[in-house]
Amino acid sequence: MKEKDYKYLLGKNRSEIKEELGDGFNFYHSDIWTYNIKKDWLGRWYFLYLHFRDGVVCKIKIGK
Repeated sequence: MKEKDYKYLLGKNRSEIKEELGDGFNFYHSDIWTYNIKKDWLGRWYFLYLHFRDGVVCKIKIGK
């Protein structure tokens, strides 16, 4: 579970991301979408952050 595992999402538009990962709890027109990826052994969530510019994913981050 590293950022390189999600690089294939770069350049995709919101509709394509929605098909791949689902709606989640994201506002469609927001510039940042978040997805829960998994929990660690302490129960903390890891999140996938997708940053959009002009409706296309331009940056991917993974954080807690």
